[in-house]
Amino acid sequence: MAIIETKNIDRKKNKSVLLFSGGMDSMMYNYLLKPDIILYIEHNNQYQHKEKLSISLLILKGLIDKEKLIIERTFDLGKFERDDVIIPNRNLYFITLAAHYGEVIYLGSMNGDRTLDKSIEFYKLSKKLFDYLYQEQHWCEKRTFDIGSPFKKFTKTQLLDKYLNEGGDIGAILTSYSCYEGTDKPCGWCKACFRKWVALKNNRVPDNILKDYFEKDPAKAPWLNEILPLIKKGKWRGDEDKDILKALNL
Repeated sequence: MAIIETKNIDRKKNKSVLLFSGGMDSMMYNYLLKPDIILYIEHNNQYQHKEKLSISLLILKGLIDKEKLIIERTFDLGKFERDDVIIPNRNLYFITLAAHYGEVIYLGSMNGDRTLDKSIEFYKLSKKLFDYLYQEQHWCEKRTFDIGSPFKKFTKTQLLDKYLNEGGDIGAILTSYSCYEGTDKPCGWCKACFRKWVALKNNRVPDNILKDYFEKDPAKAPWLNEILPLIKKGKWRGDEDKDILKALNL
C-alpha cells in the first residue's frame, strides 16, 4: 500500500509539530495533544516500510488526520543504525527538521525510555540551542521554541489508561506499529513489542486479542529471565518496572 502524502505545506509560525512514527506512543500523543502538524520523517531505518504501512492504514481508517500529515525524506540515517536498532542522537536530527515547521515540538517519549535523546535534560538543552540558532539575524526573525514530551512522567501503562479514559480508540493502538523486527505481525519478543504488551495487558485488553496480535508470547521473550532481577529491583526502566511485574503477575 502506498503512503499518502500531504501537499502544499503551510510553514506559518507558532505551529505545534508532533514527531510521529506510527507507533503506540505517537498515536497517544497525537490524540491527547492534537498538534497542528504530524511529521513523519523517513530515515531508512530497518522497519520503515512497516511504519509507512501503519500510517497508511491509520489514515484509511480515519484514525489520524491526513491533512495534518507531512512526510519528509530528508535524512538517510540507516547507515548509522546499530544492531539494537538505536540510531545515536536520532532525535536531534529530527528536532532540527521539525524546527522548520513550528516552534512547539513534541516528541512521544515516556517514563522508561533510556536513551539520552529522550530525556528531559536533552529537551532543555535542545530548546536552549534552537533559541540561540534562531535569534533575530540577517536571515530570520526571532523564534522561541518549546521542545519536549508533555507526558514524559507517564509510563506506557499510565498513558494508555489516560488515553482510553479520554475516549481514545484501542483499535488505533492495535493498528499502530512499534516492532523492531519489521515483520508483518508484531514479533512479540523485541523490547518495543514487550513494552507495548505490558501496557495493553495492564489496561485489560483481553488475552485472546493479545495472543492473536503478537507472533510470539511477549511473556516468554528469551531475554526476559536475564534482566528479571533488575526489573524486580526497579533498575531496568524505573517506574515502568512495576508495570512489567504486574503484567507478568509477579
